[in-house]
Amino acid sequence: ALQPDEQIAQILDIRDYETSRYLVLASRNGLVKKTMLTEYDTNRSGGIIAINLREGDELVSALLVEEDSDMLLVSRHGMSIRFTANDDTLRPMGRSTSGVIGMHFRGDDELLSASVLPPEGTAASVFVVTEGGFAKRTAVDQYRLQGRGGIGIKVAKLSEDRGDLAGALIAGDEDEVLVVLASGKVVRSAVAEVPLKG
Repeated sequence: ALQPDEQIAQILDIRDYETSRYLVLASRNGLVKKTMLTEYDTNRSGGIIAINLREGDELVSALLVEEDSDMLLVSRHGMSIRFTANDDTLRPMGRSTSGVIGMHFRGDDELLSASVLPPEGTAASVFVVTEGGFAKRTAVDQYRLQGRGGIGIKVAKLSEDRGDLAGALIAGDEDEVLVVLASGKVVRSAVAEVPLKG
C-alpha cells in the first residue's frame, strides 16, 4: 500500500532478517543511514518508516552491509567516494532518523547510486554508463579508501555530448550487463567487452 506520491526505490532479496547485519539507505542529497536489519522485522502491510527524509530529498539505494563492508557512492556528475561502513565511520541509528552526510556535491550534482564493494582481492570493477550510451570500467582497487562526507574523486571525465552518468554498479569480470533504454529496448553485453581504464 503506497502513499499517492510514493514509488518503490529498491527491492532486496533476503531469506530472513539474519541474512545481513545492517541495512544502509542512501538519499539523492547524499545522506546515508545504517540501521540493524532486524529493526525492519514486521508484518505490517502498510510498511514502516525506514528513514526520515528531509524536504526535497528522496531515497536512491538500499543495501545490505556487514560491519566491515566498504561502500562506494557515485554521483550523477561522475564523482565517487569510498568508505568503510564500520561503526566508527557510520554508526547505527534508529529507523526514524535521517542519517548523516555520505557525500558532498558541487553545484547541482546529486547521488546516482550506492554499492557495496566485494571483499579485498575479488576481481571486480566499477562499471558506469552515461546518458549518451558510453560505458567505462575501472578496477575497484583504483578507488582508494576516503573519509565519509567528502566530495570524492572522479569516476569518469564527462563531456556534454556523452551526458551525465545514468548508471553505476559493481561488476565481476565474468558478468554481463543489461543497459535498458528509455524507449524500452535492452542492450546486453559482457563486462569484459569494455576495456579496463584508470
